[in-house]
Amino acid sequence: MVFSTLIWAGTCPAQDVYRSFSSPLHIKAVWNDLPVLAITNDTRVILDYEKATFEIMFDPSSLRCGVPALDSIFIAHQGAPIVFTGKLLGMNHIETKKHPPLDFDVEGRLAHMDVDEPIIGRGHLEHIFAGQYACLLEITFIVPVTRFHLDESFPGLSGNLTFHVIQTLLKRQND
Repeated sequence: MVFSTLIWAGTCPAQDVYRSFSSPLHIKAVWNDLPVLAITNDTRVILDYEKATFEIMFDPSSLRCGVPALDSIFIAHQGAPIVFTGKLLGMNHIETKKHPPLDFDVEGRLAHMDVDEPIIGRGHLEHIFAGQYACLLEITFIVPVTRFHLDESFPGLSGNLTFHVIQTLLKRQND
């Protein structure tokens, strides 16, 4: 299943920086003591293949969980994006040629409104054979609500949030 199409190549002549505008993001959370799953397909992902770095950005107003009271809190945050920036640890570059499944740590920062904190997570890169697509990249972050003050921005949240983004990767021009 292909989730997004990378539609912009950066200024590097070897097409090392890619941007997509419709990557899916799932957030598992506890809100008012009930488990919820919030989803958006409006996540912007920028990947630098040569540096193995990323930027993941989304507007919380695009999240939907099916609970009207929580959805209205998301909508109230329109224009205040949540941004993850970071590096795929142990990787000098993002491999798009045939390779075995790779698991790795991810290190970076989470920024939202007045919050800008270090963050760690896990990643998985799996080679796929699907025409112009080379790999499927998954990145997961566990975010303690109180440490990042998200309970102040999103009243009723508690415990940990699990952010999970899925991104298809295009083959490089020379692959």
